[in-house]
Amino acid sequence: MKKNDYLLLTATCLYSFLFYKQNAGINFLVFNLVFIFILLIRNRSLVKSKKWFWAAGLCVISSACVFIHSSALSIVANILGLILLAGISFNNTTSALFAFLFSAFSLAGSVVFMVVDAIKRNQSDTELTSHKNGHKVFAGVIVLLLTLLFFVMYKSANPLFAENTKWINLDFLSFQWIAFTIGGFILLYGLFYHQTVSCIERWENSLSIYNEPAITPGKQRQLEAERFAGVLLFSMLNLMLLVLNIGDVNTLYFLGVLPKGVSHSDFVHNGVGVTISSIVFATLLIMYLFRRNFNGIKHHFLFKILVYSWIIQNILMVSSTMVRNQMYIQTFDFTYKRIGVYVWLTLAVIGLIIMFLKLTKEHSNWYLIKVNVAVWFSVLTFSACFNWDKIITHYNLNNKPLRQVDFSYLFSLSDANIPELKSISESNEFKQLYDKEQKIWMAYKVEEKILSSINGYSTPRFKALEAQMKLNSNLAIEGRNYYDCLDEKINHYLKEYTNDWRSFDFRDKEITSAIY
Repeated sequence: MKKNDYLLLTATCLYSFLFYKQNAGINFLVFNLVFIFILLIRNRSLVKSKKWFWAAGLCVISSACVFIHSSALSIVANILGLILLAGISFNNTTSALFAFLFSAFSLAGSVVFMVVDAIKRNQSDTELTSHKNGHKVFAGVIVLLLTLLFFVMYKSANPLFAENTKWINLDFLSFQWIAFTIGGFILLYGLFYHQTVSCIERWENSLSIYNEPAITPGKQRQLEAERFAGVLLFSMLNLMLLVLNIGDVNTLYFLGVLPKGVSHSDFVHNGVGVTISSIVFATLLIMYLFRRNFNGIKHHFLFKILVYSWIIQNILMVSSTMVRNQMYIQTFDFTYKRIGVYVWLTLAVIGLIIMFLKLTKEHSNWYLIKVNVAVWFSVLTFSACFNWDKIITHYNLNNKPLRQVDFSYLFSLSDANIPELKSISESNEFKQLYDKEQKIWMAYKVEEKILSSINGYSTPRFKALEAQMKLNSNLAIEGRNYYDCLDEKINHYLKEYTNDWRSFDFRDKEITSAIY
């Protein structure tokens, strides 16, 4: 067996031990640290790669976030980070984009690649010594499995033997555990035995981050026409952005109110979609018009100045859109959609800055793409550092009157906000509001009973009263009692809770402290 085989078996055993029948917690952090150490054992030259340290850092940060607040976002970020890290570990000269794609390709076809590799190994005559050691290890594994099998048989056949060996706990041996371990082995095989598409890899390695000089003989007039068209187009775009930004600055910073007939939804959601689309469309035009180094071509310098102006004005436009989004949040609620608006706008600003650097340093379009992809991975990881469910709940409960809080939305979030929901339900303000609504609901129920007994069916007046009650009550979550919904949320959490050190995280510690 090769060194890589031993490392794969070690990682598989660790995977099975840490994750079988466990929730996400400290097990993610432990696995990531050991996985990084294993990769360094396999290839010590990785310590010289800044790109590899960046990918390893993303894995450590995201797994630490899983340990702290165990959010779905942190788990997704960590899984994607591990896939990226495995790809870069195999070939740290490739970009983050293709490292991730090749690694995902290896995972998707790991079963097929495993069979092909096994056939190749059996047909090889150059690794006889390695095969001898491998046969010994294989024989040892077979003996261990047979020993465990006979141990279980003897324990079932002889109660005295079972009593004398009860200190040996092999309850984990089951079909589910075996299937889980085999699944982990297949996944890790795809990470340890990396596969690439050679033609795509060669093509990517041939790409340069610098623009090649434009070929001017015979194309001088065509290139000058392109530059002139670019000057006209971005002159118009800058003029329109100037009018747009002046209007935004006047409305947002001086008047401080929305224009008549314009809703918050129109002002934010529609504006964000159009803003992002306009930036993407104009960026594609810039990528085409700056596909090579056109220095020396007529109108090129003026064109570049206009594009710089367009980038700066777009950053101002995006900043105004962020202010609109904040106005929307203050008027309504803080939600994941509005967080998503901030994320998209932030990525847009970063993309514009990278575009500015590309133009300044005469970098190629490939530079723009590969740097943006690396930024997306980084933003995903750092956004996982926040427990958004807690932040959303805390903001909505503390920045709005309780009558206006959308508790149905808060109950739709993860169990992370149980401490906040439980704490607010114990406040005097909440109890007064709840008692008042309960009295109204009791009166409503009495009228319902009377109307039903008289008419035998719900009258239009009764239906109108029912609709109005549901509209006015924010403590009735889908027509159900707030405390019943809270108890159901707590019971669901306790049912899924695992009291094991491998599943420990600070989120669980905070929730259990609030419950008990």
